[in-house]
Amino acid sequence: GVLVHQEKEIYRLRAAIAKLAGASREGSTSSTVTQPQPVDIEGFRREATEVHRLVAEITQFDRESINISALQKRIDRLSLEVSAIVESMDPKSARRGRLNRFNSVTHLSPEEVAALPPGIEQDRATLASIERLNNTDLVSAAAWATEFAEGPLREQALALVAREWGRRDWNATSSWMEELAMGPSRDAAIEAFVSSADGNDIRLALEWANQTEDPASRAKRVEETALRWLSEDNAAARAWLEKAQLPPGLAERLLSAK
Repeated sequence: GVLVHQEKEIYRLRAAIAKLAGASREGSTSSTVTQPQPVDIEGFRREATEVHRLVAEITQFDRESINISALQKRIDRLSLEVSAIVESMDPKSARRGRLNRFNSVTHLSPEEVAALPPGIEQDRATLASIERLNNTDLVSAAAWATEFAEGPLREQALALVAREWGRRDWNATSSWMEELAMGPSRDAAIEAFVSSADGNDIRLALEWANQTEDPASRAKRVEETALRWLSEDNAAARAWLEKAQLPPGLAERLLSAK
């Protein structure tokens, strides 16, 4: 509706300008005539005032259209807060509320997510927004995910980034993970990366699986990846296993596997 009205106002503006231009030309031509026709000065002023009014109105429409996006984000944030309150009062609406909020939180920026009340809803909004950002700017998504303190949210965020980035550019993802501090969240990123990268560069995936800090997770992930590599390229996999520094007994077990 705003756009249609704006187009109408632009049409009126053009018509008024054309009329003013015509009046100006008539005044200029009449000055060369012996008996000039009287010029309607007041009418000319009224038309000029109308042009200024139309310009101001169109400028306001433009300003309002620019603010639509910011307004929508404020509405999304308020919707999250209201939905959380309603859900706490009516448990039956919990599932419906979660579905409605999912569409809202994916449009929030990092600053808007940070402004939400701490808790489960903020964490959900964070992960949904990171997942959306993964589709457009993986570098920014990775930078945002690394800002979180060690804990479940950081683990899930890093895993989201590593899994998606690992599908597109496993070398770039590998360079990013080298900068991550040791801990559960780095292990979560490695696990997600390995699941994506082994379809493209299984050797790189296995090398990263072997960097997992947790001993049990490391042995499990290395074994799963190595067995796939052995089935695809037995000679290359065996050559790597014979030189790799693996958990005690793992290389022997893998090399003896048929």
